[in-house]
Amino acid sequence: MLYSVMGITFLAGALQGFSGFGYSLLALPLLCVFVPARWAVPVISVSSLSLNVMVFITFRQNLNLKGFLPMAAAGVVFTPVGAWLLGHFSDSTVRVIIGAIVAGASALSLSRHLPTVKQTAFGMTAAGVLSGVFNGLTTFSGPPAVIYLSAVRAEKNSFRANLSAFFIVLTIAAIPSFIGTGIASVPELLQAAVYIPGAAAGGITGILISKKVDSSAYRKAVLVILSLLGVLGALQALV
Repeated sequence: MLYSVMGITFLAGALQGFSGFGYSLLALPLLCVFVPARWAVPVISVSSLSLNVMVFITFRQNLNLKGFLPMAAAGVVFTPVGAWLLGHFSDSTVRVIIGAIVAGASALSLSRHLPTVKQTAFGMTAAGVLSGVFNGLTTFSGPPAVIYLSAVRAEKNSFRANLSAFFIVLTIAAIPSFIGTGIASVPELLQAAVYIPGAAAGGITGILISKKVDSSAYRKAVLVILSLLGVLGALQALV
């Protein structure tokens, strides 16, 4: 199983390094084919740290604290709520939720008709609340935050800096939540750190490939694949 999980984290890391998104969206449905969702969620959460740190170091000078702090604070507060739900839902229920989020987020990302909204404290807080719940339940903290930052038309580098910092903060918040709710123990989380090098290597590979390949067409293909993975994952859990 070690090599299978390492291979999945590498592929997911390459996807995020190439396109800037999608680590959990790709890795979690694939991991759930081999292992229970309750085991996969902490592994993805811990191994994603390396990727987000890499991105943040690159774009840290573009961090916009005004657009980051309300969202991060709400995300941290509501992450334990998602972790509590993960501890109380059945594995099949979590798989259905994962599949629905993957398919929905991918389909929405494919749309070119996202509305433009003004950046407000309420909007940032609402995105943070949803991201926090998703973070604890599935590690999919990205969709609400990505959709909100896209809707306010955040500048590209600021978008990546804020998003990576947000993911780092929520991942750190999720770890004690997993321990406190009994989903994972400290030794299990330390064991999950074994997969960080695979994710990091994938991220570096993706970044290098992105410089040579048309990313627009690739993103569309990846989103279509992710939508299919989400639907198949949900159907698998229902059968």
